[in-house]
Amino acid sequence: MSITVPALSARLAQALTEPAIQADASGCPLGLHLAWGAAGSADEGRITLWAGSPGAAQLTCHASAETWALALSPVPPVGYQSFGALRRLPQALRIEGTELSWMQALPFLERLLESLRRVGSPAITAAPVPAHLRALAHLRGDYVSLGTSAQTWVYSESCGQATGPALLMLHTAGSDTRQWHGLMAQPELRRDWHLLGFDMPGHGRSPLPPGEPNWVWRLSEQRYMDTVLRYLDALGLERVALMGCSMGAAIGLALLARHPDRFHGAVLLEAPYHSPGRRSPYLHHAQVHGARLSAAWVGALLSPTSPTAGRDYATWIYSQGAPGVYDGDLAFYSDEYNAYHHTAHVDTARTPVWMFTGDYDYSATPADSARIAAEIPGAQFETLAGFGHFPMVENPDALWPLIQPALTHLLDRTNP
Repeated sequence: MSITVPALSARLAQALTEPAIQADASGCPLGLHLAWGAAGSADEGRITLWAGSPGAAQLTCHASAETWALALSPVPPVGYQSFGALRRLPQALRIEGTELSWMQALPFLERLLESLRRVGSPAITAAPVPAHLRALAHLRGDYVSLGTSAQTWVYSESCGQATGPALLMLHTAGSDTRQWHGLMAQPELRRDWHLLGFDMPGHGRSPLPPGEPNWVWRLSEQRYMDTVLRYLDALGLERVALMGCSMGAAIGLALLARHPDRFHGAVLLEAPYHSPGRRSPYLHHAQVHGARLSAAWVGALLSPTSPTAGRDYATWIYSQGAPGVYDGDLAFYSDEYNAYHHTAHVDTARTPVWMFTGDYDYSATPADSARIAAEIPGAQFETLAGFGHFPMVENPDALWPLIQPALTHLLDRTNP
């Protein structure tokens, strides 16, 4: 599309009629603007996205006309899919306004960009019944005591063959096991495996450990490993196969390196090498809507081609996290974790590893996962074209056939 004020104005008018856009706009008092071209040049342009409240702070997003054309195209190139992605491109986006204003406006801006892209373009459709809803009839939920002195309890879900080999599924930072419902809906996966997942303490339906105060959760690698191993012990599982995404993939790599006797192998989605900079003080800030910012923070990592239902479910889950939990997980994922400390200690003859990473992911990029695979002899890696950072939530029906061969190989290793 061409970047002209009349063309953008027409799209904006239509986008602002959408209920989700109106909901985000209602919480944004700021004046928001897009601008392109150098001042006084022939291609200079500017449009007000949202007038804001009288006297409110103003925020302007500057980029070239070419950048906006790519970002607003029906299928934007990798790196142009969101404001979060654009800010990582050198000199692609300049923000005129305070960082606080940027964070206050980001949920609305991300949703609006998605809508402007969709207006006038063919709809991205999902299955009549989203996969995460199809799974619900098959799930069983229980609370499991981890047997610590503090009597920590976690919410656990399972489905599939109760007597089959166990596949433990570890969720991402700030989220919970609902992320795996889309894969748990796959009949072939339930046929072959006993599928297990649990919400980390203080996440989803799991309470905080007794005596741990609200709002100050902080995860470390050791605490994370201890939680996973105590969960296996509580269920009497000596050895399991592992699937993790993002933070779950990071700890999966550490577990294979340090406790290979407990795992048959792993399928790791969106495995980071080292991901500094994912933390933000605004994720838990008195002047920012934390729930909406958390949703926008991860929504920027989604593929623009994923079905709307999957994208919305991914961000909905994040909007429900308790204050401080997401940032506390990022203390492990973004600050502490580094694959360098583990790759030399993973033996794929003992615990084979398959890795899959979406090309739209800029938190754990395909290059990151490929670097891990290059340092582990025998590890296998594949880029997932058209996926973002949460493939099992964004588009589980399309993900399943891509990872099925790896899981079939892993299943064969669990048989005596």
